[in-house]
Amino acid sequence: MIYLFLISICWFNVITMVGQNHPDLTTLFNKEEITLVITDSGLGGLTVMEDISIKMKKSGFFKKVNLLFVNALFDENTGYNSLQTKKEKTDMFDKVLTAIDNKYNPDAILIGCNTLSVLYGDTYFSGHTKTPVIGIVEVGVELISEKLKADPSSMVIIFGTETTIEENSHRNGLLKQSISGERIVTKACPQLQAYIEQNPLSEETEMLISVYMNEALDELDNNGERVYISLNCSHFGYSEELWEKALQETSYSYGGILNPNAFMGAFLTQEKLRNRYGETKISFLVVSKVKLLNADPISGYFLENAPEIADALKRYTLIPDLF
Repeated sequence: MIYLFLISICWFNVITMVGQNHPDLTTLFNKEEITLVITDSGLGGLTVMEDISIKMKKSGFFKKVNLLFVNALFDENTGYNSLQTKKEKTDMFDKVLTAIDNKYNPDAILIGCNTLSVLYGDTYFSGHTKTPVIGIVEVGVELISEKLKADPSSMVIIFGTETTIEENSHRNGLLKQSISGERIVTKACPQLQAYIEQNPLSEETEMLISVYMNEALDELDNNGERVYISLNCSHFGYSEELWEKALQETSYSYGGILNPNAFMGAFLTQEKLRNRYGETKISFLVVSKVKLLNADPISGYFLENAPEIADALKRYTLIPDLF
């Protein structure tokens, strides 16, 4: 029941976030076929694609759903956190969004990346597009808020990239929802995203996660409260078992993992329209401006539950002039 409740909450926040410059997302359900673009500065957002595909296969909401993953990475050897200024980051992401809109004419864009989500509001695109855009930060804040309100003595550690933590969007969002700042610890995890893409369960990845976990716990007083782990980089979920292990090996009480990736598609859940069509066909496409150096290790993650994504990743389309 808690998950169904969270889905309805997330749907409300998506409507709120879309705002006056965008059409009502419910107009999507007037269509037989829709195209959804998921974008991320790397391959973490593929888990958002996975969750949406599972939801849509079982729903019958549409006759066909085209799922397109657009890698927003501009250089195979670096990323947005390496750019020196916020303007450089937002200008680059602006190019990505404009290209997505012009090339693919999506019915909605999902930013399956916390770093890019915190940058979105400062892009030119955000103030001028008519395409609905859903960011993962708002979904993550709602997920944390509901958990902490339901468990009043608990704490949360918000893990993310440098840009995500520097922008402080999650903490500020929780404070606005009357969550005490004393219950929130934020922790940047430099380089962890890169290690996870190379091998989510490697010894090096495990070591980094353990280091960041212990550094974050040093900021807490161990008074027996449950500690929740909020994974606010879309890549971090690939190593979920290592996060759980890192906390359980300490003297702190483990509350659980909070991963917003699985709630990004909440806006598509319209129960009154379930089984509108007897079958929903789903297409999968992955495109990138740069070579995906870690396509093979990440594709293995999807082989069992989403083999179509594993195949699409292995057969990704390289478009050097994508944006």
